[in-house]
Amino acid sequence: MTKQWCYSFDNKNFSNGTFNTKKAALENAHKEGIARNNEEDSNNIKLIYVAECESPLNERMFPDADIIIEHMACQAEDIGGEYANDYPDVSQEQEDDLTHQLHELLNDWCKKCDVSPSFFSVSESKKYDLNTLNLVK
Repeated sequence: MTKQWCYSFDNKNFSNGTFNTKKAALENAHKEGIARNNEEDSNNIKLIYVAECESPLNERMFPDADIIIEHMACQAEDIGGEYANDYPDVSQEQEDDLTHQLHELLNDWCKKCDVSPSFFSVSESKKYDLNTLNLVK
């Protein structure tokens, strides 16, 4: 996955899009910050926070087989009571196989339905002066 960059003016809300380079993120933040400061309300923005960001893969949100197997066991207990205690009786190898099959199925479904995260995680935020674009310590 390629490195992406994002920016914020408060080091909390990084919802202004993602950029392929740190320079592009800084330039966009600079333009937006200056424009916001020129508005009637005068936001008085002095700092830009630029950070690395990463959009997670769909697979990070997929359930593993243990969740499905636990669900099956609960349903079996509701239906069969104590007589269903051993259901489903599967080996670790079978559970791993089910996890693999689930992830393949869900990946195919996500591709077919164009499902992908519209969010990202942010790390290593650095503070810059809005006017000079110099790093602030």
